[in-house]
Amino acid sequence: MNLGVSVICAFNDRQKLDAFLIPSLRKQTSPYELLLVDNTRGRYTSATEVLNETARRAGFDHLMFVHQDVSLNSEHWLREARGSVSRLKRCGAAGVAGSNRRGTWAGVFHGDPPRLAGRRVRKPVEVQTLDGCLIIAPKAVFETVRFDAAHKSWYLYVADYCLDLARHGYRSYVLPGDVYHESPGPPHPDTYEDARKYMIEKYRDDMGVVHTTVGSWKTR
Repeated sequence: MNLGVSVICAFNDRQKLDAFLIPSLRKQTSPYELLLVDNTRGRYTSATEVLNETARRAGFDHLMFVHQDVSLNSEHWLREARGSVSRLKRCGAAGVAGSNRRGTWAGVFHGDPPRLAGRRVRKPVEVQTLDGCLIIAPKAVFETVRFDAAHKSWYLYVADYCLDLARHGYRSYVLPGDVYHESPGPPHPDTYEDARKYMIEKYRDDMGVVHTTVGSWKTR
């Protein structure tokens, strides 16, 4: 297995992809490959199956699932993030925003003007779930625990993934490295209502509350 990061991005706006993610990747000092999923015509109605399939073609030992409008704020971002993931205890996934019972933690700025999306992260913080704008996972872990193909949505599938990881004894962390994410997220909670209901039912017997970056919900 090659040492580096396989960057996986499903995009529906080529201009945003070319303005944000791709220029920041070209500056990186770490080996990487870019695996793109073109969804400009709306061919894929949910994320999990197509991302799982794309990950099978990845050639590096770490996977990064990232949105088209994310920009890495340092040329060493990939190298440092990959190093952090390899050192963290039982790390199944790490990202730039996530939530636990103490609130939302973030190393991501979004909007115009840019604003931090949660409490400032100075060192890796363990969380219950991660935001889907960017996560990194060891490929060996992802080959054991993949995205839930029954989660038929483009929303909250990463939060769902983190809870599945916890079932298998893995942990999720928010990393301190800064990134910029243009989109502040869905404008209305109804956008992810079906995904929320699916997760509540799925984890009803595992936990009393699910904490995400878009809200916390009791499962019972």
